[in-house]
Amino acid sequence: MKKLILAFTVFFCFQLSFAQKSEVSPIYIVDNVIVSNVLLHSFNPEDIESVQVYKSPSSQIEQYDDLVKNGLINIIMKKPLNLEKVTVSEAKKRLNLTSESRFFLNDIEVHNDSILIAEDLLKRARILQPDRNFNNYKVPAISIETN
Repeated sequence: MKKLILAFTVFFCFQLSFAQKSEVSPIYIVDNVIVSNVLLHSFNPEDIESVQVYKSPSSQIEQYDDLVKNGLINIIMKKPLNLEKVTVSEAKKRLNLTSESRFFLNDIEVHNDSILIAEDLLKRARILQPDRNFNNYKVPAISIETN
């Protein structure tokens, strides 16, 4: 019986440790535009001029300070890419939401409406309506996962 209890305890602790770990996805920025991981993998590595990795806020990326929580990878291309992009503010309008609507990327709220995002990310947008039992929002929210 003791072996059974010990085995159950070990199994439970093991499951609990996995449940507490959530997948952390950094934000990828290419030429000042937040892009999806899918779009990122379509780039030719030979076209990359530089890559900076940020794990905490920095003066070089202060407009993205909200998003640095899970890491931010800033990629500069040798030649500027012709990416279809919109500001967070424009994205809210395209999704028929007000400027007061909340905006989340990888579960992190974005407070800077002038940040540019790749237009393909709008296809991934989920609109979350206010719901006291579920999200406690007072206004609708947009949630986009970049991975």
